[in-house]
Amino acid sequence: MVLFGHPHVPSERFYHIESIEAVRHTPANSVVALFFSPANLDIIRYLKDNGVRFALFVDNQGDAVIAENLRASYLIVNPKAGSAIQSVAEHYLFDAKVLGYIDDPQRLEELIDLRLDGAIFPEAIIKVTT
Repeated sequence: MVLFGHPHVPSERFYHIESIEAVRHTPANSVVALFFSPANLDIIRYLKDNGVRFALFVDNQGDAVIAENLRASYLIVNPKAGSAIQSVAEHYLFDAKVLGYIDDPQRLEELIDLRLDGAIFPEAIIKVTT
């Protein structure tokens, strides 16, 4: 299990963006994060075309399959949907890692029980505005 933003484990940061312009304000070789939606497909296409690693916040199994096909490196999920999304990821051998979004290290056991690939805490996500 990988951990991002846990208070005791140094980790890579994710940069939450909402526009292509915001990508230009992130460090080189960083991971950007955004919500999966049809409105963001132009940003996702830009990220793919420019070799930028990205994470997508997804809500359900269908969105997870699409995100995998878009070549997201990480799928950030609500733990309530995490088990179903992780099962799909394992069945179809996703390259993307499924990360449960939690705000309290005490909830880590919950994600372990769900057998998710990892956990991401709010401290790992930096909002980038333009």
